[in-house]
Amino acid sequence: MNNSEKGNFYFGISDKKIYICFFEKGKSYYKEKINFEIPDSLNNDLNFKIITNLLKKNIRKIEKNLGFFLNSGNISIQSKSYQSILFSIKNIFDEKHLDKEVISNLVRGSIQKFYFGEKDLSIIHVIIDKYIIDDKEYKNLPSNIKFKKIILEIEFICLEKKLLDKVKKLFNECEINIDKIVSHEYAKKISNNLSDDTMCVAAHNIITGINQSEVYLESNNQKKKGIFYKIFNLFD
Repeated sequence: MNNSEKGNFYFGISDKKIYICFFEKGKSYYKEKINFEIPDSLNNDLNFKIITNLLKKNIRKIEKNLGFFLNSGNISIQSKSYQSILFSIKNIFDEKHLDKEVISNLVRGSIQKFYFGEKDLSIIHVIIDKYIIDDKEYKNLPSNIKFKKIILEIEFICLEKKLLDKVKKLFNECEINIDKIVSHEYAKKISNNLSDDTMCVAAHNIITGINQSEVYLESNNQKKKGIFYKIFNLFD
């Protein structure tokens, strides 16, 4: 049975341990938890095979406990290599209504400009810190207004591609599809420094939408909402 029919798996990766937690659908706390120590962080290439084998062993263990297979999960990564980058993007129009297309194009444009000059980092989280519309500041997205000038102040939380590639390789070796990557430091901060030694509860808070200013990046297909679906919900 596909685990998505039952709920969601979360993995927490620190320098010393890996945690695996399973959340039933609609639940805010995990039903099952496993953790195990690792010899060193993923930055140590010499221990990669050992960590891979440990992860495979514990995946089988939690599958046995739950009675179904683990085939996908969200990954929370604790790392000192995260960088927070502030970005501002502006556009001027003839007077028009604020709609989904305006915000979508601005965010897409900011991401494109970021990657045009950046080769070593990958964007993990996109947070809109502020909207400046006709020189008036808004913390949250206003609705039903006309405007001529708009500025978005955006924060990108980024991770080194080198580390991200190692994480992808690790889970590919275990035949696990990665749904989303979460910065543990960011998740813990947004969750008000929640006491969670598994790293998974804070990540679950992020995935389920605790920060209304975050924009989720997803491919646009029939099974999923569009790339900026979360912010678009504010118009509904």
